[in-house]
Amino acid sequence: MTACRVMAAALGAAGVPSMPLPSLAKPSPASHVEIGGRPGGAMMPMHLANPPCSLAFVYGTLKQGFSNHWLIKDAVGEGHAQFIGVAKTKQQYPLVCGPFQVPFLLNIPSSGLQVKGELYAVDQTALELLDELEGVSKGHYERRPLVLTNLQSLEYDCKPNSEILAEAYFAHPSLQRGLSSAPHIEAYTKRETATYVYRKDRPKNRTFLEHVNNWIDSHGPLSYIRV
Repeated sequence: MTACRVMAAALGAAGVPSMPLPSLAKPSPASHVEIGGRPGGAMMPMHLANPPCSLAFVYGTLKQGFSNHWLIKDAVGEGHAQFIGVAKTKQQYPLVCGPFQVPFLLNIPSSGLQVKGELYAVDQTALELLDELEGVSKGHYERRPLVLTNLQSLEYDCKPNSEILAEAYFAHPSLQRGLSSAPHIEAYTKRETATYVYRKDRPKNRTFLEHVNNWIDSHGPLSYIRV
């Protein structure tokens, strides 16, 4: 029995075309996910197709009802992911919107707000797809540890004060300072997506990273100061 760490996933900065997930040959043995490694923790069996498994805290367009949820939905349908519930970060972090209303979580603890999102168990197949969506190899995001709390689930009993060790896709360090002056939000909602621009509709004259840096250059620290 293996206890898996928790992995948190941000919104996909640059959406990728939907791709078929591998078909399940046979049910896999259950790996176990540790929820609440501190007070109130519990070991939950996860029957996912390609263990080991981890947990993904999604707080952007990967959430239900948002544009990149197709990836999670496909993964759940093929046995590569499982919905756990909703939770929030224990510490405050800045969650901001950059170009095209793409959200970024910034690794500046005790600044910003406690960020809300959805929690999923994911296996290695789903994790690889999340890494691709988040542009990890391209310098868009990096995975870093964080702690979740206040898990609310209809399937699993977890005390409100439980703390869940997790990883999250934070903005790459090279982008963090430039994005930090943008307004901080508690949750990525339909209000933020009202002006979201899909990848296919974005200008093709720059890479996504170039778009982000151009946005940073044109949205300096003084641009958000209200007079």
